[in-house]
Amino acid sequence: MSDKVKYNIWIPDKTADIFLDLEEFVDQLILFYPFLNKVKIEELRVMKDLDKQVEETTEEYSNLCQQYGKILQEFGVVNFRSSELFTRNTITGLKLGLLMGKLKRAKTLWGDKLNIDFNAARDLIQHFSDRYLMKEENE
Repeated sequence: MSDKVKYNIWIPDKTADIFLDLEEFVDQLILFYPFLNKVKIEELRVMKDLDKQVEETTEEYSNLCQQYGKILQEFGVVNFRSSELFTRNTITGLKLGLLMGKLKRAKTLWGDKLNIDFNAARDLIQHFSDRYLMKEENE
């Protein structure tokens, strides 16, 4: 039976106090170990104004998000109006088509016993079809 080799990672108290979860810190350390030798310590110490840069970048990102949101909202308003118009015209067309179908069916079922004037009703349906669907104003 072979003994498992145990490795110890010694973390200074100064570093350990910064991190709340030391196991997660060690996992990250092991994961990014190949890249640690490429980090230039001098550049990290020089970048003390990093918070200022983060604030400026966050502000710029926030402005871009607001502009994007306004453009998306305007697009939504325009798209909704066109969709609403299409839907309204489609429903109007379907209703008028169904009404015309019912009128023709009533004429075939009852013939001359129909209580309404067939031609006048057909002309009225056609008038509203032209008015709402083709945007023609025929009085």
